[in-house]
Amino acid sequence: MDVINNGFSNPAKPLPLGVSFSDRVSIKQIDKRTAHLIYKHHHSYMDGGNPSSSAVHGVYLDDRLVGGISYGYMLASEDIHGIPSDRYMSVSRVCIAIDMPNLASCAMAKSKDLFAEQTAQDEDIELLVTYVRQDYDGTMFDALDDWEYNGHIAKGHQAGNRPESEICDYDKRRYVCFLSE
Repeated sequence: MDVINNGFSNPAKPLPLGVSFSDRVSIKQIDKRTAHLIYKHHHSYMDGGNPSSSAVHGVYLDDRLVGGISYGYMLASEDIHGIPSDRYMSVSRVCIAIDMPNLASCAMAKSKDLFAEQTAQDEDIELLVTYVRQDYDGTMFDALDDWEYNGHIAKGHQAGNRPESEICDYDKRRYVCFLSE
């Protein structure tokens, strides 16, 4: 790996708007340590990975690592849309380290497909869930056809089992993606 920028690969130059890049984006499994480095150096408010991640994907542009996406089980007991908590997982981190319009949504779509093919079948997962700050406009999940905001607002609160974090004070919209349709 071309190691620059705190152990992170040097990304290819972004393309201008209107130029297709989807075929240049690929998703591959990566280890938690690599994902942790991506989040530590490039995530806007969570500087570490989810230690309970079940699947961790690297986002590659022209075979250069430019981001990470992590999936993990949630500490939850409620059903969501009639699906029990052991049958859904969270997209717990999405981090793209270069400023390139639409790269995050392209990567998320491809990562979700890889997750559905591999992890979801092996672990019998029917639903993906993620949370986005309620006051944040323009989330990529609004642009993805298979993701929907389901009207649920999670009230912000600090968790009692980890250090306080400012992001925990924000209310968040819940987005869901059904994998078994």
